[in-house]
Amino acid sequence: MKWSREGFPPFAPKRSFIETLFGRYTLADGGHKQRPSERDEGPFGFVYRLGAIALLSVHTFRMLLSARTDRGDTLRVAHRFTNGSASFIIISMAFVGMIMVYQSTMQLTRSIGDTQLVGASFLKLLVRLVGPVVVGLLIACRVGAGIAAEIGAMAVTDQLDAFRMCNAEPVEVLMVPRLRGGILASLILVLIGASASAVAGALCGEVLFGMSPGVYWNFELIGFPDLCQGLIKALLFGAAVPIVSGVCGLAALGGARGVGEATTDAVVGSSFVIVVLDSLVSLVFHVTVGQ
Repeated sequence: MKWSREGFPPFAPKRSFIETLFGRYTLADGGHKQRPSERDEGPFGFVYRLGAIALLSVHTFRMLLSARTDRGDTLRVAHRFTNGSASFIIISMAFVGMIMVYQSTMQLTRSIGDTQLVGASFLKLLVRLVGPVVVGLLIACRVGAGIAAEIGAMAVTDQLDAFRMCNAEPVEVLMVPRLRGGILASLILVLIGASASAVAGALCGEVLFGMSPGVYWNFELIGFPDLCQGLIKALLFGAAVPIVSGVCGLAALGGARGVGEATTDAVVGSSFVIVVLDSLVSLVFHVTVGQ
C-alpha cells in the first residue's frame, strides 16, 4: 500500500477530532499500536495530556446543549453514577464526619474546654471544603475508573469505528451524556455525602461527648459565599472527572494493558485535577470575597 507525503493512505477520509488529538490514522489502530512512550511518558507528556484535556473539554462543552443524543441517556448515566456510588459515599463520609468531630472536640476539650463552636465550625468546613472535595475524590475513584475502562475498551476493540460508520461523532455520543450525568450526579452525591457526614458527626458528638443537638446544629457561621463555593466546586468536580477519564479512555492503546493504564491514569489525573481546582476556587474566593 502506497502512502502519501502527509503519511496517510490516499483513500483515507478527513481525520476526526479524536484521530487528530490522539494521533491515530484510524481509530482501529488503537487495538494494534503500542502506547507511544515518547509522547505520554517523555518530558512533554504532562503538557500533552493537559492539552488533550483542554481540547476535549472545549469540544465537549461546545456540544453540551446541541448534541444529538437522547435526553434519557443523561438521566440513565446520572442514575448509574449515583446509584452505584451512593452507599460507598454515605459510609465513607459518615466516617469522615465522625473522625473530624471526635478529633476537634477532643482537642478543644483538652486545650480550652469549650466545645460550643465545634458543630458550627465543622458544618462550615463541610459545606465549603470537605463535602465537595472528599466526595469528588471518591467519585474519581468510583466513576472515573469506570468511564476510562468503558471508553478504553471501546477504543482498543474498534467500537469507536462503528460510531463513525454510522455517521456519529464518538465524543458526542460517549462524552456528552457522561458529562451531563457526571455534573448532575456530583451535585446529588455531594448533598447526600455532606448530609451523611453531618448526621454522623452529630451522633458522635452526642454519644461520646454529650453534645446537645441545639449546640451542634449551629448554622451561624455558614454564609452565602460558603454555599456558592461548595456549589461551584461540586459542579467543577462533576465535569472534571468525566472529561479527564474520557481523555484517558480515548487515548488507550495496545489492548487490555492499555485499558488498565487508562484506568490508572484516570483515577490519578482526576484526583490531581480536583485538588488543583479546589485550590484555584478557594484562592479566587479568598481574593474576591475575603473568605
